[in-house]
Amino acid sequence: MADDDLTRLTSDEKMALVALLKRTIDADRYPLSPRIGQLHGILGEAGAEAGTGTATPAEGVCPATRHGKAAECEGD
Repeated sequence: MADDDLTRLTSDEKMALVALLKRTIDADRYPLSPRIGQLHGILGEAGAEAGTGTATPAEGVCPATRHGKAAECEGD
């Protein structure tokens, strides 16, 4: 998706996408999977554009990076 594709969405549409991403991430059985890491990255970008701020992972979960490898978490 090109950068300008998200800018064509209304604020309500962007907020709906952000909500869908959050529900998908929260309900996923494998929170450290590369797919969820990628969704976290998308959520951060889409959330900032929708005006909802950046997404934070669930408490105690170390998210994967956008490239699918586990990120180095503090305290590990």
